[in-house]
Amino acid sequence: MSSIVDVKQPLRSLAQHSTAWNKTGPSELASVIGKLELLERDLVTLRARVGSDLLLLDMNTQDLIELRLGERSCSADAQVSIFSPLGARLLAARPGDILNLGGFSGGYRLLLVRVSAPAN
Repeated sequence: MSSIVDVKQPLRSLAQHSTAWNKTGPSELASVIGKLELLERDLVTLRARVGSDLLLLDMNTQDLIELRLGERSCSADAQVSIFSPLGARLLAARPGDILNLGGFSGGYRLLLVRVSAPAN
C-alpha cells in the first residue's frame, strides 16, 4: 500500500544520489525552453506547467510524492524549479508518463500519476 510521503526526504535523496542531478546544464536549459514553447502552443492537453500540483509514484519504493512545479525551488511548500534537473524532466509531462532518471544505481523511475492545472 502506498502512502504520501514528505517530499523533502525523497527529493533530497534524489539530489544526493548523483552529482549529475545537482547541476543544470545547457541541454536541460534548451529542453526547458522547448517545453515552454510547446506549452504555449498547446493549451488544451493536460500537461505539467509552472504552478501545477503533481502527484508522483516512486516506482522503486511505491511511495507517493506531492509537489508543485515552479520557477524557483522552495522547500517550504514542496516546490521544484523547472530549471532543476528534476523539474526540467517534469515540465510538459502528462499523467501516465514515466520519467527515467539516469545516473543512479539501476536507474530511478517516477510515474506521473496526476497533474492539477495551475490556479489562475
